[in-house]
Amino acid sequence: MRNIDKLKKFLKETAAEIRITRHKYKEAQRGKTTEWGLLGKLLKLQREYRHHHIAYCELRGRTREQIERPRDNHMPNESYIDDIKELYAWSEEDIATYNERTARRKANAA
Repeated sequence: MRNIDKLKKFLKETAAEIRITRHKYKEAQRGKTTEWGLLGKLLKLQREYRHHHIAYCELRGRTREQIERPRDNHMPNESYIDDIKELYAWSEEDIATYNERTARRKANAA
């Protein structure tokens, strides 16, 4: 499976989880359930999805203007998007090498 396909699968799974969580959150607002922390989970999922979606579209050749037009006070995290693009653009061997280097850096820093 290509890396871009893995990213697309992640997006589909995250979108499904967002729909489920949003439904649970709305029920909790109506007083039907007492699940706490749903809003935080929902916001985290939406943020993750947004950044992964931008990275996915840019990897497929879209420009940022074609993807979204954010407000000035709601700009995406560019370094997070770059990290996602870097991770999914690489081959499996490159990812393994990157993970080993990262693990070594963390071990040396600790």
